[in-house]
Amino acid sequence: MWEMLLLGLGCTAAAVPLLYFVWMHTSQRRKRDADALIVLGYRCDGNRIHPLLQERLDIAMRLFRENRYRYMILSGGAVKSEITEADIMREYLLKQGMDDDCLLLETQSRNTVHNMVNCKALLQEHGLDSCVLISNSFHLRRMGYIMKSLQIPASLYASRNWNSIVKLQWKLTFQEIRAFRLTLPWLEQAIHMNSPQTMGSKKGAASREA
Repeated sequence: MWEMLLLGLGCTAAAVPLLYFVWMHTSQRRKRDADALIVLGYRCDGNRIHPLLQERLDIAMRLFRENRYRYMILSGGAVKSEITEADIMREYLLKQGMDDDCLLLETQSRNTVHNMVNCKALLQEHGLDSCVLISNSFHLRRMGYIMKSLQIPASLYASRNWNSIVKLQWKLTFQEIRAFRLTLPWLEQAIHMNSPQTMGSKKGAASREA
């Protein structure tokens, strides 16, 4: 009897991480026409685009060509790079044939809450009412929570490439538990700010959690 009980408990404990992983990567995605397509930055060590950031940019370019958007907003400060993530993304997109007139850059943010707050201010500044946010699959759950907390009416989208998820996002998926805890004080600060203030800091401050 005890052996069966222990076996059952062991199977349950093994199933919990798998269920969490599946839940994280099955959040709702929606691609649609909108005023803006927003691409969130990712750390660019040595000013090089990380494969996960390239994934975000490639899916953003595809959506920009398939749907109708007025602008693509590139959001990210200089966290692990000499130049801002937004500028690095812009350079990559221009090499892929993107029209520079369609790009708006947000260069102050250092984490996901900063991304959301600063992009909300940029949307208001340019009279843009709707947006689609682009990131990676592991990131969508936390993005959605932040978006709802800040009352940003947006859809979320990410490539759901299982090769990328297994090889590049496995560890990050479980690190999102810690990232969520780190998000809460930033989110509390953002909620109590006078809109449309922006958030962020100069290079050398605390690094991006995702």
